[in-house]
Amino acid sequence: MLHLKIQNSDDVIVSIPNSQLTGVRVYNLSRTPHSQVKQTLRISYDDASKIPLLLDTIKEEIRQDCGDKLLPDRLRAHWSNFEDDHLQVEVDAHFEIKPSGGEYHDNRQKVLQAIYRAAEKTGVHFVVRVGS
Repeated sequence: MLHLKIQNSDDVIVSIPNSQLTGVRVYNLSRTPHSQVKQTLRISYDDASKIPLLLDTIKEEIRQDCGDKLLPDRLRAHWSNFEDDHLQVEVDAHFEIKPSGGEYHDNRQKVLQAIYRAAEKTGVHFVVRVGS
């Protein structure tokens, strides 16, 4: 039986029979030169007036911490929706970093820290979903 061997990002090798691959897309992230960090934020309605400043501050913080790997014109932070219990903000940043491995995870952490610092600086509060 013919099969494909794939090494996951955790170095585990998986063997998949070719018969199971018919019509399935396989992506090799190790050969992709760019990565994305996308985050959806849930903001309190009480902080609606602070969102424009929050968005600018998020972009500043990400550029400051990750600017050397940030792809030009590929950083977005926008108020995206009204929800029942929160306002939704999307942060989407693209980088010249492969989407796997230590460098990617270190960079993702920097982006999350930048978002958190921006929220602290602007006094914006995240809404936490309790239960499902």
